[in-house]
Amino acid sequence: MRRGVAALLLALATAGPAAAADGFPSHPVRIIVPFGPGSGSDIVARRLGLALEQRWKQSVVIDNRPGAQGMIGTEALKSSAPDGYTLGISTNSTHAVAPYVTKNLPYDTLADFEHICLIGVGGAVALVPKDSPFRTLPELAAYARAHPGDVFFGHADTISQIPGELLRAQAGIPMQGVPYKASTGVVTDLIGGRLQLAFFNYMTATAQVATGLVMPMAVTEAARNPRWPDVPAVSETYPGFEVRFFVGISAPRGVPPEIVAAIRSAIEQALQDPALKRPLEDTGLTFLRPPAGGYRGFIAAEAERWRAHLKAAGIVPQ
Repeated sequence: MRRGVAALLLALATAGPAAAADGFPSHPVRIIVPFGPGSGSDIVARRLGLALEQRWKQSVVIDNRPGAQGMIGTEALKSSAPDGYTLGISTNSTHAVAPYVTKNLPYDTLADFEHICLIGVGGAVALVPKDSPFRTLPELAAYARAHPGDVFFGHADTISQIPGELLRAQAGIPMQGVPYKASTGVVTDLIGGRLQLAFFNYMTATAQVATGLVMPMAVTEAARNPRWPDVPAVSETYPGFEVRFFVGISAPRGVPPEIVAAIRSAIEQALQDPALKRPLEDTGLTFLRPPAGGYRGFIAAEAERWRAHLKAAGIVPQ
């Protein structure tokens, strides 16, 4: 009799995690986006959220928490309950760059999170106002050198900041970066002529170019992107120049492994859906499976890449 009870208890204990994963999610899931509405991260999160709603038959709520280059939203993710019902967008800004630009970062980019799934990578596009006198980077560089102090670029995250800082440092272009809380402010001032240049990730840039109010000048990937074939790479003017971003999904540390696996499986299935994949691919996003070591290992490798970018740009922790 005692053996039977012990066997039953053992069976219940081992079945518990699997049963929890089978029933996940049983109520709405939240995705924290550490950047503002309209940002590339926001666009990815909203499209992914719709795809997951169809699979989970539960609402997926997008929670924008912009500020401090994504650190405010990422700290909120870290502090959330580790039950799988709060996920977050993780990017180069929040997890590859943050340790090297902030002295007292309120989270550990690897230890404080369950890094669930890489979604994709891409570059940035240098945009100028539609009536800009500059059509190429050499034209803008020549003007900046002739008029030091008159050229400004705006940025709200690292993929919009680092290309400008690298151009300033490596190419000797005297232009000044202006920080913004969200990309919407950068767009407003670029269109209004208060900024001469701004870099945006592909998703945001696609939406802005479609308005006809701005024009693409160059991309920051090593070569031209097939979906932006007429836009030259910065490296065509300044050899060796390359800056790319990544975007993925993470959760607070401590989410049960079976729940992490269930979320990863759902996201990977969603990424095969053309309704999610094609619109993002059309902007230039490249869907990429992480190498051996998974998304956590990918982030660690990208951190080394970005540390080199920051060193070249002369950016030190503040």
